[in-house]
Order: sequence, then structure tokens, then C-alpha cells
Amino acid sequence: MNGLSMTYYLLKPCRTATAFISTLKKPRRFPLEEAARALASSGLGVTDLKVMLVVAGDPELTFYESGKILVKTDDEAAAKSAIDRVYNALGADRVEASAVA
Repeated sequence: MNGLSMTYYLLKPCRTATAFISTLKKPRRFPLEEAARALASSGLGVTDLKVMLVVAGDPELTFYESGKILVKTDDEAAAKSAIDRVYNALGADRVEASAVA
């Protein structure tokens, strides 16, 4: 990540959705095999499904090569925390979010 902070939009698909989606403000690709190793090295449980990674935890989340993350929770603070944990494990020094409803 070269010491740059990772910024993203935090989206809730609809009011009744029990998930949040993060989308990077600056497009970036993450090779999934490398991302899986980095996440596992930081102590996170990872299941590599080849087109996405499922990251264990509370809440559970799905990570895509595009850097998009789907977090299975309706708690915004928990979603941000989980997203930050993943981006930090991938080398981001600091992660900031802009909520978008």
C-alpha cells in the first residue's frame, strides 16, 4: 500500500438490507492469493473461493479482487471496524470511510 491511506465509500444497499458494501474511492486490484496470505498472516480466518475470499469473524465478510467488501451486518460501526481490519491487514496505515446512504 506504500503507506497511503485506503479510503472507501460505505454503502447500505437498502434500508432493510442486513449488509454494508465498501467500494474503494481509488480503483485498485488485490490478487486474491496474496490477499489471502496477508489476511491469514494477520490472524484472520480466510476461505479462498478463487473468485472471492470469505473472512471469518464477527461480522463475517466477503472480499473481492476489486477491493470491494461485503459485510454481513446491519451495524454500521461493526461494518467499518471489519473493513478497516481487512484493509489494515493488507497494508493500509489508516483507513477512512465516507458513509453514503
